[in-house]
Amino acid sequence: MADGEPGLVARVKGRLPPPDVLRARLEQARRRMPLLDAGVEAVERDVEIGGGILAGALAYRLFLFFLPFAFMLVAVLGLVSQATGSTPKEISRDVGLVALVTNEVASTAKGGYSIWVLLASLVVLAYATRVLYRAVSIVHALAWERSAATAKARWRPFRLFGLALLVELTLALLLGAVRGQSFVDDALALVAFVVLTTANWLCISLLLPHSSARWTDLIPGAVFFGVGLLVVNTFNLYILGRLQEQRTSTYGTLGAAAAVLLSLLLIGRLIVGSAVVNATLFERRTRSAAADQAVG
Repeated sequence: MADGEPGLVARVKGRLPPPDVLRARLEQARRRMPLLDAGVEAVERDVEIGGGILAGALAYRLFLFFLPFAFMLVAVLGLVSQATGSTPKEISRDVGLVALVTNEVASTAKGGYSIWVLLASLVVLAYATRVLYRAVSIVHALAWERSAATAKARWRPFRLFGLALLVELTLALLLGAVRGQSFVDDALALVAFVVLTTANWLCISLLLPHSSARWTDLIPGAVFFGVGLLVVNTFNLYILGRLQEQRTSTYGTLGAAAAVLLSLLLIGRLIVGSAVVNATLFERRTRSAAADQAVG
């Protein structure tokens, strides 16, 4: 079988047009289809700024954020469980990525929930939020201006960024809480999640570098992030979460860590993609307006 593979590859390559012909066809298609042209330009911009590497860097910062957040949430749920008789794992089992992290923390907490854990987690969480804000700001500066010079961590935008993150986490918690009630409730919850997440990310985008773009210019990227985050959350709830529950004895902590890191990488990709989409579309509109003005 191995001996036949080179021959198969050679036959497939022989049937494909030469690279120059493929590039010429792509350029012709781009001139005919503006949507394709915008997509290719966005991909080229993503490659130029190292979108994959930036997404990985964001995944690391997101992990640093979610870890103290999970300890804080488990501490809160632990204090609540003392009054309700349930466990943190039972309370947080259906909240997507948050559940992937809190389940592991809750499994190792051994009932050690205290106000001191909560206070320590809040301090670390504040620092992790600032680190995450700085990283997201740099990503947007690179996407918009191909330079990180405008990525400055100011106090007021940082506070609003932290508030917006709290809103987004609350939306994820509410989505998990209403899941499974009925088909209509699930559909309404999904629509509401996308709309509210889109609006929330639009507000976050206004706090980050975005050149001279108006808030309406940031809507496409916000929609991209809202729909993408719904897909990631659904993936976490129905696939990664189930695999984590079923394969814990097989893969243990490494399997849980891989699931969490994969989710964080996907979210990092969404953050980079939303900035690239907005920057690309704004630049195209600016070029088109300049060309129309020159003709006029």
